[in-house]
Amino acid sequence: MHGQVDWGGQMLRINGIDGVNSLIDVLKTVDQTKIIDQEIKLLGQKKKVEAERKKAEAKQGESAAGGPRDGSGIEGMDSNESSAPTEQPGVDLLTEASPLPTLGVTKSWFIDNFGMQGNEICELLIKSGREDVVPMISPIIKQERIALLESFPSVSSELVERLPFTDFDYAMLQKNEKTLEIPFRRFVKAWNDSDEEGKSAAYQKWSDRISKQTRLSAREHNLLSKCSSVLVKSGSMNAQALQSYGLDTSTTELSMLIKSHGFLYGIQAVNQDSNSKVLFYDVERGDLLVKNTGALIGGLFDNGGSIEIGPRGTPRIILPFNSSINKHYASALCEEIGVSGIHAEGDGLVIEGESSVSKSLDLAMPFIHHAKESAIILRKAISNDNNALRCLSYDLATPMQKVSLLKKWGYSDDNLVELRGGLINGE
Repeated sequence: MHGQVDWGGQMLRINGIDGVNSLIDVLKTVDQTKIIDQEIKLLGQKKKVEAERKKAEAKQGESAAGGPRDGSGIEGMDSNESSAPTEQPGVDLLTEASPLPTLGVTKSWFIDNFGMQGNEICELLIKSGREDVVPMISPIIKQERIALLESFPSVSSELVERLPFTDFDYAMLQKNEKTLEIPFRRFVKAWNDSDEEGKSAAYQKWSDRISKQTRLSAREHNLLSKCSSVLVKSGSMNAQALQSYGLDTSTTELSMLIKSHGFLYGIQAVNQDSNSKVLFYDVERGDLLVKNTGALIGGLFDNGGSIEIGPRGTPRIILPFNSSINKHYASALCEEIGVSGIHAEGDGLVIEGESSVSKSLDLAMPFIHHAKESAIILRKAISNDNNALRCLSYDLATPMQKVSLLKKWGYSDDNLVELRGGLINGE
């Protein structure tokens, strides 16, 4: 048997194969245990949905005048001499009222359960000459795509009916969800805000971007793959540094290749200084975890950390951290602590804002030893302790300002030492 599959706008002819006669035969080649478990799960969910539906119908029937009698069969036939029909037109038809949305179909349902995309299963069915089975799994493919659309902020699941997406569009979006998030959301906004001509232009722009992968040669794929591996292991670097790892290409070609296709491998520019002429590249590191946040911050603070107060009175902690991936550590610390005021700056990390500084110090205090006094004074100053505020102001003042402050407060050096001691000892 033969069939055709829409893949990236092209109709591909597929030759039939032997040994595959049904959907069950196809899925058995993947993982029988998963299939059985999933079928049991879906059966239980379907029964639950059906029970809730019957309960709702019974409740509605009780309140509706002239409704069917309790215990009556189909179309009200409950006589011993009459038999209720076992089939009705449309019983097996999947409509908009289908219970599928309640079955927990996720955005990666087919990959999670069968290790392949839904359209790939359809391809196998077509190869085996079982096109008649494809409509049976099409609603699940649709629900998976709805879940994928709903995973993007501000993107409506109703677009599954309106977007001119092919299997290739959805496969690329699912495979490169993080790197394509911004382009996809921009496309959706342009699509929603445009007339028919604008919609066509928006889709063409999106299609041109995702089809870039098909334009790469095997050599170019290999170069980008090696770049990704080097960046994962060694951190951010420029094209010249990447080339030194044995990449058989010029720095110009490498830069252009990363600019045009790097997103397919999660490679992006990470320059902090937008005026820099030399671009540094890195990969996404969403899996970076800090085992002991307090120990990391405390150790860095103890070994050269400093305190600043911004023009608006905002406290800042500057931590020395000469790492090629300090940007990713900053993001990981923000996520671990639950703040947003930690960022990479030069060869260090900066913790800025009362909330970020206070939460960081609370975690780090048990691990701070040499700079304990400064950490305690700063933490108490954030809590509006007047004595701590005076000590902090004195510590951050110039020599001339320190003299003026002591005169203003009527303090001597001994008074300040005594005040500081009380703070450190918890008095």
